[in-house]
Amino acid sequence: MKVIITPVYTGNTHMELLQEALQSRGLEVRLAPYSGRFPLWQAATQFGRPDVFHLQWQHRFFTAATPLPALFKTLRFFLQWFSLRVRGTRFVWTVHNVVNHERHQARWELAACRLLARWVDRVNVHCPSAVPAVATAYKLRPERIQVVPRVHYAGQYPETSMKAVARQKLGLPTEARLFLSFGMVRPYKGLDRLLAAFAQLQNDELRLIIMGKPKPAELGRTLAAQAAADPRVITRFEFIPDDQLSLYLSACDLVVLPYADSLNSGAAVLAATFGRPLLMPKLGCMADYPEAAAITYSPNEPDGLRLALEKAVLLSLEPMGLAARRFIQQFSPSLVADQTIAVYQSVLGREATAVELWGYEQ
Repeated sequence: MKVIITPVYTGNTHMELLQEALQSRGLEVRLAPYSGRFPLWQAATQFGRPDVFHLQWQHRFFTAATPLPALFKTLRFFLQWFSLRVRGTRFVWTVHNVVNHERHQARWELAACRLLARWVDRVNVHCPSAVPAVATAYKLRPERIQVVPRVHYAGQYPETSMKAVARQKLGLPTEARLFLSFGMVRPYKGLDRLLAAFAQLQNDELRLIIMGKPKPAELGRTLAAQAAADPRVITRFEFIPDDQLSLYLSACDLVVLPYADSLNSGAAVLAATFGRPLLMPKLGCMADYPEAAAITYSPNEPDGLRLALEKAVLLSLEPMGLAARRFIQQFSPSLVADQTIAVYQSVLGREATAVELWGYEQ
């Protein structure tokens, strides 16, 4: 079986792990970036026409700087889809987000996605809670949606240190309760709300670290000015190498992901892999983390984030971190590969491998 997964961003650990696991089972798998005006044709020319095109972040196919180029991109995409489909190639689409995070040309992208959802052979999502969200947004029957989880990241980051050692290396206070928010700094991450909520916590033993490369750069400057008012807040608005990220994850007590809108979170998977409890809204796949592993709140509740932070100050967090690790360890690359192959086999009309397509202990 030949598979092309596209578009894929350089250095995407999840995609690389999935490719490796699929290849270990005998599949020929290529990761193709978005390239040129006809990216599907270009990938098929470079690697050979696949049995399955596994589509990822769809906004690359449908959005552009202005409406007219977006129209032409969309028409070109469906022309490529049709020409490959009539020649026997099947299409599986993993939905990472209903529309792009910045909601650029969101109405156009949503309309294109509704067409794509009807015309691909299978739609995948990463968790049960994403099924109704995607079905509603794309006006799709839930039975056309398959749940295939994200892989965990065990063994993919530098060896971690003990919490005390990590804090010593980073120059962080040993006894403080340390909250960490990491990842690319973007508007949908809700970091302005986090800073405002954290400022209301009257506790000098707390520390909040926010780090990651801002996009756009102006957002980083705005957040830095907001954070400067609270001496308990530490910011690093820059790219964080893996070895440094591992130290910060080892040093923290809790990972806070105050997203305003999201269907998935790779940061949550990484934090759980490191055995760190999570604080996050009940959005998409974040709602499926067990209560023993995460503090969740309603994103529509005005004081939800602040109340969740106050709860995190009082709880014993170490057992929650252990629960988070147990939860995420179920989703090994081998399990995800088996479930992905079952989807490929089903759309190709072959007998699917008998695999339980989502079962985990709460």
